[in-house]
Amino acid sequence: MIRKPLGRGLDALIGNAAAGIETGVEDSSEAQFRMAPVGSITAGEFQPRINFDKERLAELTRAIQSQGIIEPLIVRRIDAPDADGPRYELIAGERRLRAARAAGLEAVPVVVRELDDRAALEMSLVENIVREDLNAVEEGLAFFRLVDHFELTQDEIAARVGKSRPYVSNSIRLLELPQPILNMIAKGELNAGQARPLLGLKPEAQLSAARRIAAVGISARGAEEMATANRPRTKTAAARSAADANLNALAEGLQRALKRKVRIFKRRGRSPGRIEIDYYDDNDLTAVAEMLLGNSRASMRA
Repeated sequence: MIRKPLGRGLDALIGNAAAGIETGVEDSSEAQFRMAPVGSITAGEFQPRINFDKERLAELTRAIQSQGIIEPLIVRRIDAPDADGPRYELIAGERRLRAARAAGLEAVPVVVRELDDRAALEMSLVENIVREDLNAVEEGLAFFRLVDHFELTQDEIAARVGKSRPYVSNSIRLLELPQPILNMIAKGELNAGQARPLLGLKPEAQLSAARRIAAVGISARGAEEMATANRPRTKTAAARSAADANLNALAEGLQRALKRKVRIFKRRGRSPGRIEIDYYDDNDLTAVAEMLLGNSRASMRA
């Protein structure tokens, strides 16, 4: 049996479950593999996924009807004294469970793990991240829950899910955006790279910028450039902008007087600036020189 690579994080969390799957031997110290009735499994309390793509779910349903479930679901046992038989809470594999129900399966393969709430959320989160099934909002919410509810640090979360600390931090910070923008991300109208630059804008400007990015299809880099251009500027930046406007006005005045393209470059500090004047041939250069020298001689005679 060939197992699909799950990633370092998920393999570590599953432990020896695969051994039980391949041999059919239950290992009560680590995990138990068995067939469980579909009706005995309830949705996971710590499932980070919120949105499920209907087309992809339909594709998975057809695949399960044809091939069955290749990779087992991960569950934990829950107390249900009045139930007929064991009851389970789903930890990982909600798409497979939904598709199995749609395909009419009566039982599905499961790996039963003994997990506390934090471990359950970690495992479900890692499984979805490895499969790249979560959108940026779902990821951010799951990371935030680990911080807020289970008091994990961002470094601890990064180590558990195989991501960098800045990745975790940026995912959580994305939740600061207004709900309409988060809805756009969840629907796939914006990705994290396009949405993250919006955090630097004033709240009243964020939504209109998000809609413009989505409508035009602006890239993440383009969104960053757009956000930078619209961020509130410091007094120094405003003063520099005013100075640039004065130089541009002076250059336009010189262009009208000389009837040629003029550019003025101002250097920072004490470095000298420069003026560039376009000319088109030797005769034109002579004409420009005569205009400049004529103005200079006239000034000297005055």
